[in-house]
Amino acid sequence: MEDVIPSEIIKRVIRWWWLVILIMIAGGVAGMLAVKLQQPVYESQASITTSIDFAYAGRINEAQEDVLISVVGDEISSSAVMDAVKEKAAALGIKLNDEIINARFTKARQGYRWDLTVRDNDPQTAQTLTQIWVDEADEALTQFHIKTQEILAMRSAQLALQNCFSQTVIVEPASGFCTTDNLASIREVLAQTSSSEKLTNLPDAILLSNISTEITEDAYLPTSPVLLKMNISTLAGSFCGLLIGLGFLIFGKNKK
Repeated sequence: MEDVIPSEIIKRVIRWWWLVILIMIAGGVAGMLAVKLQQPVYESQASITTSIDFAYAGRINEAQEDVLISVVGDEISSSAVMDAVKEKAAALGIKLNDEIINARFTKARQGYRWDLTVRDNDPQTAQTLTQIWVDEADEALTQFHIKTQEILAMRSAQLALQNCFSQTVIVEPASGFCTTDNLASIREVLAQTSSSEKLTNLPDAILLSNISTEITEDAYLPTSPVLLKMNISTLAGSFCGLLIGLGFLIFGKNKK
């Protein structure tokens, strides 16, 4: 193997620089053609925005805001929502499974907004799936808000009953409402509220009950395929061409 002499490499660069550029261009074109030969990928997007009623929620810090918005995001991509999306898609003749959803469905947070994105080889399918997803997520968030209101009401009632129970005495009731005769019904109500699903503490229930969501952007019909994959392939091809050209200059035999 020949020793690599820096002066010889410099001479080769001066002599063959144009060949390196041509190889880079050829590599970039090859990468572009490789993408062109594949099926195009289209992307559609919809958005859901979260609003917080600070008049009732009070002053909250950034960490609490992040938690509230993250809760919305978790609901958007929950298994219940995705199962509903698969059912609606199947009714339209679109087959979906967990692998396809993980590969093509994405959500991204932009401040108070969640962007829902779906990619598909057919632009109409991409729009349809995105709209189904945002509609199902919106319905789930509406039901979540109703549940949160119910939890808040139950927690408030539970605290009121606990206060009433603590004021009750065996000899003589503390009030007309908290009589000894009502103890059985009080215990029954307390048992019902305590066994409620997803029962949260009162401060969390207050915070969650004062957020609202709405669809701020419906899914649009993409008119052109995404170019991200093409750009990456072109860049990768050019880089490979550069490596080949440099390898030729460094390790190629010098003609004398």
